[in-house]
Amino acid sequence: MSGPASTTDSASIPEAGRDLSKRATLRLAASTAFVTGALLLWAASYVNTITPQGIVIHHTSVMPAPIQSGSRTTGRTASTLAAWDEYHRLRGFGALYWGHVYHLGYHYMIFPDGTVKQGRPEHCLGAHAKGFNNYLGIVLVGDFSSKSNPKGEMAMPTREQMQALVLLCHQLRERYGIPLSRIVRHCDVGRTMCPGDRFPYREFLRRIQ
Repeated sequence: MSGPASTTDSASIPEAGRDLSKRATLRLAASTAFVTGALLLWAASYVNTITPQGIVIHHTSVMPAPIQSGSRTTGRTASTLAAWDEYHRLRGFGALYWGHVYHLGYHYMIFPDGTVKQGRPEHCLGAHAKGFNNYLGIVLVGDFSSKSNPKGEMAMPTREQMQALVLLCHQLRERYGIPLSRIVRHCDVGRTMCPGDRFPYREFLRRIQ
């Protein structure tokens, strides 16, 4: 004689029980995906986290013409943060940092009227100076090179830009204990003319001492 039907036979499991089992499996899968995503976000953000070691000064110089289309420009230099953010997005400068992707490689951008706008958080790894992206990147809108911009507009930093730069650097120095020796131009740490020979570096250093 055959024994009693197995209680684990799927045919004997009530429909409601099977629905509960499916829902539990889906909840487990969703929880696993959430935890995995959270771990990946944490890992990427941790890698892109810095303690600022210094400051690198830049100028924006000139943006390629195709990127300028549709953006408000002054001469050859795009004058909106959105335009430069898009340019850096196309160049692959994005960094994932605690749930947000920041494209602009600089931490701060200073406009000719002295307005300061943040490009990415201070503790987010920069994308502005190879080997020195654990330094805070500050860029002034303009092209201060007599070679690339001999007679163009925004050929010198404005008084408002320099005042804003000095104030910002004072604040950052105090916040992170940055010595004067670690406030450098891009050309001091890379093969470039940035921020241009018209940038008044000596006067700037005197003002932030």
